[in-house]
Amino acid sequence: MSYCTRCGAQIPTDGFCPNCSPPSSAKVSIQSSFIEVRRAVEQDFSIEDAWAEEQRMTFQVRALDFKSSFSRLERRLAQMGYVPFLRAKEGRLMMSVLPRPPQTPSRWIWNLILLLATIGTTIFVGYRMSLPLADRGFMASPWDGALTFSAAIIGVLGCHELGHKFMADRKKIAATLPYFIPVPFFIGTLGALIKTKAPAQNRDALFDLGAAGPIAGLLAIIPVTILGLFWSYPTPIEAVPEGTIGLSTPILFDLLRLFAGLYIPSGFVLLFHPVAFAAWVGMVITMLNLMPSGMLDGGHVARAVFGDRGHRIVSFGAAIVTIMLGWWYMAILMLFFSFSRHLGPLDDASPLTTSRKALAIVVFALLVLCAAHGRMIPL
Repeated sequence: MSYCTRCGAQIPTDGFCPNCSPPSSAKVSIQSSFIEVRRAVEQDFSIEDAWAEEQRMTFQVRALDFKSSFSRLERRLAQMGYVPFLRAKEGRLMMSVLPRPPQTPSRWIWNLILLLATIGTTIFVGYRMSLPLADRGFMASPWDGALTFSAAIIGVLGCHELGHKFMADRKKIAATLPYFIPVPFFIGTLGALIKTKAPAQNRDALFDLGAAGPIAGLLAIIPVTILGLFWSYPTPIEAVPEGTIGLSTPILFDLLRLFAGLYIPSGFVLLFHPVAFAAWVGMVITMLNLMPSGMLDGGHVARAVFGDRGHRIVSFGAAIVTIMLGWWYMAILMLFFSFSRHLGPLDDASPLTTSRKALAIVVFALLVLCAAHGRMIPL
């Protein structure tokens, strides 16, 4: 016998709570929908119990291979205008079916406007960054640094977000094109993002969605770093311009410098070309995004690997590590968002595949490689 999870009343054989169900005038329509949805569920699952509360239909189910069974059911219910959520609770498989919320169509014109504005602000910032280099004869014109900096930073951020977009399309998760955020200071942008309009289908899809962006961004960062290093300027320490900022370079940055065979003589330092600075920024952004916290890329990976409870614990730990690395303002945001629960995938009961668990170690290694260490290079 079933009992309503809201008021505790006994649910009769029709599957509707006598207290929480809608008035009889609307009950007939909902009961018809309940029967229709139940038939759809029964095509892939054995139903042990079922009831309805207002718009929510709940089923206690069984299946031999519930990952593939859920995948088929999710597609079937989508055509009917419903979305299922599968959770494992106290050794039972519980499925909730809700009306699918309407999806507003994206207007690509805003993506284009923001992209063009960000090109303008990154050129502006790159020009100001290049002026001292041009004044001292390192660069023929500040426009050389401005244009290449803009192309590098937008290329790195764009590849990162397009990695998410490509994976979202592959996993049939509705998502927007990248939105760039232009500002006329800092690096000319506050980054870029895409917006997903639906949860990932299962933990595998959630993992792939989170990991795809940093991996795609890294594929752009590697050639940008090597090119930026070759365009940078080995300079005697005493000739470094006054007011030059020293940057702590990531491990990956130094490994790529060694791979490129770039030798810096004793008593010299490397004065960054704007493209090299764009690569440094890309690595820092990748590192922060890979922190296993909240709704960051690393947070999606952690949610897929550790589940709901483990994700919340790891989120707070990641915020503490971020403070230790000196990025306290990012850590504050991470702490704030750690108090909100990650929605998780539609099917949160299916385990992550072994290959993705192994790939999670690689993703963590990328985080370590992009973390800054003690070496200082002037900017």
